[in-house]
Amino acid sequence: MDATATRTLKITTPSDLEFAMSREFDAPRRLVFEAMTTPEHVRRWLGSAEYPITTCEIDLRVGGGYRYVFRRPDGSEMTLLGTFTEVIRPDRVAFVERMIMRGFTSDEYRVTSTFAENDGKTTLTTTVRHNSKENRDGHLYSGVEKGVEPAYDRIAELVATMK
Repeated sequence: MDATATRTLKITTPSDLEFAMSREFDAPRRLVFEAMTTPEHVRRWLGSAEYPITTCEIDLRVGGGYRYVFRRPDGSEMTLLGTFTEVIRPDRVAFVERMIMRGFTSDEYRVTSTFAENDGKTTLTTTVRHNSKENRDGHLYSGVEKGVEPAYDRIAELVATMK
């Protein structure tokens, strides 16, 4: 499967266990990296009006972790927890992540984001690797692009103000 989710976000499936999301930003990679890894910036782009972020904690180092808590429309919470396995500023960050919400906790999956700069523009590629095709497909077909694309649009707006 190779699908373009929108005019800006491209989603592909490089293997039976992975899906990858790519987007170009009109900013140097150090700014895109900072926008994606600094709590004060993450609070500005992660979440949505329907699922606002209420907690954003990041300890950006190998072995450090993060915790993002979102309030769902019914008032319950959804949490993303992760542990950093690689941090190479501003080139790459990798972590294992799992999602927790009432009645569901996902298996861990590995996320690797690379930041490639060319002529002042940055291509962000985030690859999500699951332990089974079934888990990958469940995540991929859950509507992930509906959350990622507007979040990436907000990152694009944010990095434009950081220049």
